[in-house]
Amino acid sequence: MNYEIGVYGLGVMGASIAQNILNHGFTAAVYSKAKEERHHFPAEKYPGKCKVCESEQELVQSLQSPRKIFLMITAGAPVDSVVEALLPLLEASDVIFDGGNSYYKDTDRRCRLCAGKGIHYVGTGVSGGQLGALYGASIMPGGSFEGYLAGEKILKAVAAQAGEKPCCAYIGQGGSGHYVKMVHNGIEYAILQLIGEAYMILRHGLSMSHEEVLQVFRGWQGTKLDSYLIDISVQVMEKYEEDGTPLIDRILDVAEQKGTGKWTILEAIERGVYVPGIYEAVMARNFSAKVEERREGARLIKAPGHDQESSGIREELGDALLLAIALSYSQGMELIRKASDDNGWQIDQKVLADIWRDGCIIRSRLLSDIKSALEEEKAGPLVLSEAYGEFREADRALRRIVTWADGAGMACTGFSAALHYYDYYRTQDMPVRFVQALRDCFGAHTYMRNDMPGHFHTEW
Repeated sequence: MNYEIGVYGLGVMGASIAQNILNHGFTAAVYSKAKEERHHFPAEKYPGKCKVCESEQELVQSLQSPRKIFLMITAGAPVDSVVEALLPLLEASDVIFDGGNSYYKDTDRRCRLCAGKGIHYVGTGVSGGQLGALYGASIMPGGSFEGYLAGEKILKAVAAQAGEKPCCAYIGQGGSGHYVKMVHNGIEYAILQLIGEAYMILRHGLSMSHEEVLQVFRGWQGTKLDSYLIDISVQVMEKYEEDGTPLIDRILDVAEQKGTGKWTILEAIERGVYVPGIYEAVMARNFSAKVEERREGARLIKAPGHDQESSGIREELGDALLLAIALSYSQGMELIRKASDDNGWQIDQKVLADIWRDGCIIRSRLLSDIKSALEEEKAGPLVLSEAYGEFREADRALRRIVTWADGAGMACTGFSAALHYYDYYRTQDMPVRFVQALRDCFGAHTYMRNDMPGHFHTEW
């Protein structure tokens, strides 16, 4: 029997996506270099539909032509190693789908390498974690359009569904699919940081009990803040130790990361796009590792205390969080737009708003408003759209939260970054005017004038 698709890599994500494919009635051959992963895969649940292969050769030989192989392996060198091993076994028109978090420039390179041999390479961003992979993820394929079409039926079947629409659509050429997934993760970093800071303001800034904070988050579930990340925030706070202590109280405040946030920042710097919320989220995780230094700082550097007027802070926090999250999407979409223009990818951002509506980590009710903003005739930065007008009404709440936290000595850098991004967009006269004068003074770098064209230098 020849199987419809092969899945290479049977770790948590690979095994889940393979079962999702099988649960939708497709046949699949699966393989992993790790013997224990091959033996652990529940092929017996799918009699006649699934084959666990013992080698790469057996995997390739078990597939229908044109062969389709979905890689779910660690990004970087492992992908290159597997592609190198597969290419001699494949034929023209066969397709490789890379479902890992590969760096988009690596995907660009692999697309060119495979195209030279007549093989289609599809860099496929997948968001949703283990449950998304098993029950329906948000899928962002880019690269070979012909390759995408060969697997479109399967990809759309295993994707999450938002209403009647599958959360899967072709993104564009080259590494565009993985680029969008990378920025999606950057937005995720920013939102996670904001939610963590909101918890900190309530729990430590306002000295609310765990149960009181939990009730606030539960209340947000029925508002425009309704989202997957708010839902699992409630889920996290509902977990208790055997002695009744909230588990969150015993988790060390050191956050790890896998690199997509850093990639997003580097991309933003290279393309000249301002993404302060993503930057601060990544740097907060970096700084969290300084456990001993922070403890020493807490001993030596006295905070101003909580003598700030706190009335209304609890009520305004939800509005501030809503605006800050909306601005996180705006930052990410700006970066995607710039990269699309630079690379000629022609990414339709309205499609992104659709495929992120379910399955992915950053799915939220806000994406309906974001799509409305993207449909405006003069589409620009989301923060300037008419559809974002309602969010801008939360300006005062965001400003109050930031100034209150600063006055209390709380480093709410995510909220501050959101406010700075917002304020930059309403700044007609930036302080860099003075910077440019100083640059010309010490380095003869020249400056432009606001009353005539050209570049000028002054002997200061």
